[in-house]
Amino acid sequence: MDNNFLGIREIAQMANVSTATVSRVINHPEKCSEQTRKKVEKIIQENNYIPNETIKNIFSKSSNTIAIFIYDISNPFFTNLIMELNNICFKEHYTLLICDTENDIKKEKEYLKFCIAKRCIGIILTEGISNTLFKNIKIPFVSLDRKEGDTVPFVTSENYHVIRKVINYLYNLGHRRIAFVGSKHRFVSVEKRYQGYLDELKEKNIPFRSEYIYREGKSLDTKLGRQALRYFLSLSQMPTALLCANDMVALGVINEARSMNIDIPETMSICGFDHVLDEFLPVPLTTVEQNISKIAEELFYSLTEQPDTPIEKIVDSTFIPGKTCARAASWEQIK
Repeated sequence: MDNNFLGIREIAQMANVSTATVSRVINHPEKCSEQTRKKVEKIIQENNYIPNETIKNIFSKSSNTIAIFIYDISNPFFTNLIMELNNICFKEHYTLLICDTENDIKKEKEYLKFCIAKRCIGIILTEGISNTLFKNIKIPFVSLDRKEGDTVPFVTSENYHVIRKVINYLYNLGHRRIAFVGSKHRFVSVEKRYQGYLDELKEKNIPFRSEYIYREGKSLDTKLGRQALRYFLSLSQMPTALLCANDMVALGVINEARSMNIDIPETMSICGFDHVLDEFLPVPLTTVEQNISKIAEELFYSLTEQPDTPIEKIVDSTFIPGKTCARAASWEQIK
């Protein structure tokens, strides 16, 4: 894909006129002779690689537009991230272009063409499937929880150690049957959270039980949470606590529990990750808070300042004890 655009000098050379004349045709066509105007406009039209762009924009090598490719715009985490980024862009005189890709490479390809058409100065890639689509594109990139090679700046939250804190918290509440819920797709952030879960179980000498791992589907959404709860209830010995890969999964678990008259947290303790659902739940969710404003800053400045050496930024996360976890009954504990 070619990222080399015609500039005003190239148009002038092709029309055999001065750059000042081309500028007048673009900005003040009434000041040009009809013959000159038609000649320049014909060249512009014949070389207009970018459909539906104004003539003026064709000559711009870049704009003040930053694009963000969003994996799941329905997730409040990404909604909040967009708001934070938009505030920074507004303050710094940039425009934010939102591309809802749904983790679909075909959509990413079409959005990439659009970003080139808009002369975006850079693209923020959020979590999703890594691919070779962006390999030879000269537009600067920065990624959030998504590995795109060693040349792309990478921003992520601290996912591993904070999950170990969550497991330790549940352990201190007497839980020994702790389950993990995540998607089948290997998201960078989820893999870190899952590894933290496994390592802390091992640290606490809690035997690993494969039936306490529920990883299905491609999305971390409420549907996954509902399915997970139904699965765990089908076991002969269900877990006493669920660690969900994000808050949307936890919300699905809680909603399904309500529909089945299962008490949360007395029957089962629930933990999420993101801290974006306090407005949607009757009680605060026990979860992990990602510092979304700091993440937005790191993404923006890593993109606009483009350090010589690509950097990896790990933003601190905070464990938030809510009210969706309770002490396990003594008879349920497994030593």
